Amino acid sequence: MDAVFLLPGAMSAMVQNKNHIFIVFSVLAVLVCLCDSVTDYRYKRYTYRKKRDDKHYKYGRQRCEMSAECQGLWGIILTKCVRMCMSEFCYNELYGSDELEEGEIDVRLNSFKGCLSQVKMEDF
Repeated sequence: MDAVFLLPGAMSAMVQNKNHIFIVFSVLAVLVCLCDSVTDYRYKRYTYRKKRDDKHYKYGRQRCEMSAECQGLWGIILTKCVRMCMSEFCYNELYGSDELEEGEIDVRLNSFKGCLSQVKMEDF
């Protein structure tokens, strides 16, 4: 067998390369775990037309925000109160099995607005 002689700097370069490879694989492993934990929302989708449905939604939202039940609330509790006030049916249809959490991006809002346009808002 042939003897392999390494220069003093070559050994430290090999160790650095192994550390870089370990870091890259660690980052990739974390990314794979994050991708597996992404939630796939399954909810009924309602057609949403911006001009028509936004007016309907804004009117109902303002009225419910001023209602006695929702006065003094804030954050996610206010959002739930207002949407329940606007339509219990639409709220339960879209949020009943998986309620909004603080800080969650509401991907179901457009479907909620579309649902409101298809059903009569309660108490209006």
